[in-house]
Amino acid sequence: SHTLAKRFDGARWSYYDVGRGACGDNNVASDFIVALNTAQYGDGYPGPNCFKTITMTYNGKTTQATIVDQCPGCPDMGLDLSRGLFNFFASEDTGIIYGSWYFNDGSGGGGDAPHAGLSKVEFTIPPLPAHE
Repeated sequence: SHTLAKRFDGARWSYYDVGRGACGDNNVASDFIVALNTAQYGDGYPGPNCFKTITMTYNGKTTQATIVDQCPGCPDMGLDLSRGLFNFFASEDTGIIYGSWYFNDGSGGGGDAPHAGLSKVEFTIPPLPAHE
């Protein structure tokens, strides 16, 4: 069955100088990576969404990136992008852009934050008994 992933529209994207991320890996500016807002990043080390891939769309351009870090300054749904990833979408002069993204595994991500995620529920309705 086809599952519609929860998409985060109008998410605030900024960029930052990457290095050793909260997930524990070292990265360089050319890597297509993101830091996830704290609400969705979750607790523990590494965070539950570390190394998940996401699909991102802005202004007709779409690509995939990997979550490797936490962004305490990002708003709910917001992402901090590596310079290389940001440059794929827009010039750094733009500063802040607003795009759409979703987890490739269809999850909503995050902990107890308001509207951080939705669960998929499947159920079967039994047939009604036939009337004679």
